[in-house]
Amino acid sequence: MNSASIFDVIVIGGGPIGLAAAYNCAKAGQSVLLLERFNFFNQSGSSNDLVRMFRTMYAQDFMADLAKDSIDVWKELEVEAGEQMILMTGLLNFGDPNYVNGPEGNLMDPIKNLNRLKMPFRTLTAAEIMKEYPMQGLPDNFVGIYAPDNGCINVPLVLRSLYRLALSYGAKLLSQTPVLELKVSEGGVQVIAGLGEPEMFTAKRCIVACGAYTNQVLESTNLQLDLQIWEMVYEYYATNPGPKGTYFPSMWFQFLASTGGDPAKSNLFYGFPTVPWGPPNLARIAVDNAVNIIDNPEKRQIIPAANDLTITSKFVEQHIIGVDTRPNYCGTCLQTNVADNMYVLDFLPPNIAGSHNVAIFTAGWAFKLVPLIGRILGQLVREGQTPYDISHFKITRPGVLK
Repeated sequence: MNSASIFDVIVIGGGPIGLAAAYNCAKAGQSVLLLERFNFFNQSGSSNDLVRMFRTMYAQDFMADLAKDSIDVWKELEVEAGEQMILMTGLLNFGDPNYVNGPEGNLMDPIKNLNRLKMPFRTLTAAEIMKEYPMQGLPDNFVGIYAPDNGCINVPLVLRSLYRLALSYGAKLLSQTPVLELKVSEGGVQVIAGLGEPEMFTAKRCIVACGAYTNQVLESTNLQLDLQIWEMVYEYYATNPGPKGTYFPSMWFQFLASTGGDPAKSNLFYGFPTVPWGPPNLARIAVDNAVNIIDNPEKRQIIPAANDLTITSKFVEQHIIGVDTRPNYCGTCLQTNVADNMYVLDFLPPNIAGSHNVAIFTAGWAFKLVPLIGRILGQLVREGQTPYDISHFKITRPGVLK
């Protein structure tokens, strides 16, 4: 084994959260090593594809607060990178006003937080939705809520900007360096990593931000999380290029209970407008569901589940105007969940010696808060605390630890 290299902080995971944490720590003057098990910008985790939603409509007060706080943090990152990373199209949530709850909350409850935070929005009837969007056949009882402070995140640009900024502040970023062992003690951390001849790295603090691969990294600490990994399908459909073509003025999300109560027959569909950094006249439309739910990323099927493709295609055929009923292309990504669909953002449990030396993030639907979570993780390993409310994301809450 090669001799140890010493750093202030080791970040494990080269996805958006890991890169954001490495950037924040390096910018604060710390020596940073980031270890990525694959190549950077890979298709093996949760952050492949072209777009993600930035949204501020949340039923939970604490999530609404974090989403609003993140707007300024996103703007700071855009200024730092010299790039526009979010196209603020707005978001239309619509559907059955009596829909109770799902992975994205429900339809009506965010209104109280939009009012509380003084964020603009307007409501629409089913007829108004079908007039403004290329949709048809919506039930008369459907209600829409449109909020302008939401947008499409340029995923490739965010990843590459964070990578570039972390390097510019002196972070060392290593790809093809899987973690083989993580040793935690009161004195700091030791990480053994690498292909072929492994190397030992040591640091005062560590950030574990490797998503679906969290349990593989934590295995040597005798700690495991009860993770459900959804193999989510994304699809891109050809739209009518005109004249009088198909135009989606914003992102949209339908809230409706599954058909017959069967999760495999989900009615939670969402879509994005065609974005300037993506292929022309292709719109992402997909189901917010996963048939293939695994507990280990090695069990990934890679091929999109036929059920998820079929029900999305049928939804498009029935309710979307001017869009082909078969996707031009599709793929999958790994979305990591715990029982309550919330984040795990905390230190390791206190029963582990030196737990305060390791901050961890996994689970939830987090791309929308990438720069803010990166900042929080940096604060945790530098100061041991953060001014942001992360009390709802404790690793010791019920349903998280095995």
